[in-house]
Amino acid sequence: MEILSCKKYNEKQTLKWHKDYDICMKKIHAGERHITELPQLVMYVFLKKYGYVAFDGNRALWDKSKAGVIAWWNDEERKRKIRGW
Repeated sequence: MEILSCKKYNEKQTLKWHKDYDICMKKIHAGERHITELPQLVMYVFLKKYGYVAFDGNRALWDKSKAGVIAWWNDEERKRKIRGW
């Protein structure tokens, strides 16, 4: 788990989106993908400019305080262990 301010997280994810977008455009020009399969920036970022984000490779959680996002992350981890997924 990493924790960043929402602003820094959005900057990091925007760079990731640019990279994924460029890769997708190359595949579109090569005929491997369709234009409707372009990645959408809104799926990479939070539409907020405040708060903190806890994330790993597969998920990201936002809360307005650092303590809140850590507590939420730990609660989700506990639930995953109980539920078995």
